[in-house]
Amino acid sequence: MSAMSAVHRFLAYPELIEHTLSYLSRERVDLLSLSVVSKAFRVYALRVWPNYLDIPTSAAAEKLQFYKANPQLLSQVRFLRIRNDVLELEPEQSSLPSSIPVHNWAAITSILTLVDKAQVSTRKAPAIDLTLGTTDIRSLVNAFHNCSRLKQNVVALRIIAVLAPKITTDMDTADCEDVQTATADRREEWIGDWAALTQFIFDIQGSAREHANSGLINFHYHGDDLEDGYRIPERNVPETFWADLSGAAALTLRDLSIQSHFEDYGEAILPLLTFSHLERLYFNSYDVGYSTQNQEFKFVDEFLDRHPHLQKLVIYSGDPPSFCQTFPHLQSFGVQDQYRSLEERIDFARRHPNILATEDEELILHGTDAVASEIYPNLRQLTSYKTEAFEKCAERGGRLSHIRLRNHGPPKGLDLHSFSSTMWLTRFPEAAKTVTCLELGLVRVEDMDRFQASFSSAFTSDFLPNLTELALIWSKKTPFGVSEPSAEEKIGPLLAGLVTARSLRILHLSDQSKPFPKKEILVDCVFPQSLEYLVWLETPVHKSQYFRFLDTQPDSSSSSSKPAPALGKRGKLQRISAMFRTKISPEGVWERPFHHYRMVTTILDHTNPQS
Repeated sequence: MSAMSAVHRFLAYPELIEHTLSYLSRERVDLLSLSVVSKAFRVYALRVWPNYLDIPTSAAAEKLQFYKANPQLLSQVRFLRIRNDVLELEPEQSSLPSSIPVHNWAAITSILTLVDKAQVSTRKAPAIDLTLGTTDIRSLVNAFHNCSRLKQNVVALRIIAVLAPKITTDMDTADCEDVQTATADRREEWIGDWAALTQFIFDIQGSAREHANSGLINFHYHGDDLEDGYRIPERNVPETFWADLSGAAALTLRDLSIQSHFEDYGEAILPLLTFSHLERLYFNSYDVGYSTQNQEFKFVDEFLDRHPHLQKLVIYSGDPPSFCQTFPHLQSFGVQDQYRSLEERIDFARRHPNILATEDEELILHGTDAVASEIYPNLRQLTSYKTEAFEKCAERGGRLSHIRLRNHGPPKGLDLHSFSSTMWLTRFPEAAKTVTCLELGLVRVEDMDRFQASFSSAFTSDFLPNLTELALIWSKKTPFGVSEPSAEEKIGPLLAGLVTARSLRILHLSDQSKPFPKKEILVDCVFPQSLEYLVWLETPVHKSQYFRFLDTQPDSSSSSSKPAPALGKRGKLQRISAMFRTKISPEGVWERPFHHYRMVTTILDHTNPQS
């Protein structure tokens, strides 16, 4: 059979093409390679390529050039994301230049116009997910002005407050009125931005109702806090915005995240909000638990009373509410609860036996053995600063699949040299068998190389037989003027030390330094037998790099082939797009939490492995 005949026979089966394209589109690299090699296949590959269209604002002009040359491809867009990638990488803006580069909104506007024209005959516009700064709001409104049809399916809005530039007037010589005028002008502009966003939300919700679409599902806000050590006054979000958001999205919003500015008072915000189908809440406000009117935190309790469908609940800052509520579907729970009595915490845990993930280490540490079986009996993921919490959980019969030990480092609590001989999992082998993901945030470790010799015993499958995902984060400090070592020097020995982890599929490594410049690294090195992906560096501090394993072992009959390693496999790592791990909901929401309390975003779901 000729090669051409084989290609045509393959193309004769649409189902086979669809499955192949779906698989190849995850990593993007193979889809491009195949479209170059086979002209017959190229037309099919190009149809799939733009299904998931991701537009970082810094690359908008480049994207526009491609789609201007290939406008027909935009008819295939089903999920569209536009994101201010500079702010998204570091919403805290602690290391951003004082003057944030102007993003190419003209290019974004042109792309939206092209998408609108290409899909004029389609019944439903692509689902749109937006992550932008407050200074982008008016540009956003203008970009959608001439393609209002696309507003019908905006499903997610994530807004990051951009730090206001300092008023540089010399206070010794300036007229006080000038400073007051500048401050008033800045406040007026700030309020105007939120008014424009309010109208945009009204527009997208009205269009969604008209076309029977889902409407706004996610709203996240990340407020600013400090600038050069000084709090910025009058940066609170206008209360009218929260009231209008609630009115517009009361029936559609399912995910709300608020990381507030210090003047965004919870007692002013929460009473204004009601969303009948809210499932996920992250709320961090400076005054939660510190009511200025001695209301005994009723505003928080009343808010929770109105939202019984919560599945994920995280509240940080101050004293927590009473938590007298019962949430039948609650699976993930995090709260600063050091001021709640032990009995209150136990009672809450009793009413929520289906919780799978929590940060409530204090309850696990201090709960008595008499009530141990009633404290999170189905817990699968625990986040803690203390190794004792994991030991106590295992001692009481807990079987965690996802262990998240964060901000920890020698000499206290954790010693990788003796990890497999002295740690709690050694004393509870049944608990060790259930661990599929281990995250170790070793922020006080600067030199991971000194632990490399212990990797083979610390993470061996003889000790952790089902470990499929491992994350190690440390803080390397390179002296000024000293160049960064290559990937082979920096992490090659670490990979080689992990060959005893026979089930390991995904490895996260981050020394919080710099990305690797090459597209292929660790060529002809030895890797763990099951390794598929490496993630280098972790957000939100750095932009992650993703690599996949490729086999480089030549035919065994070749005289130049290296002997197969006794353990592991020989190969290399090839950089791939982050698109391969992107999770998009059926409605079109791209998974992208940006609150800074999270650690690693794992590739696999170890809490609900069947989801």
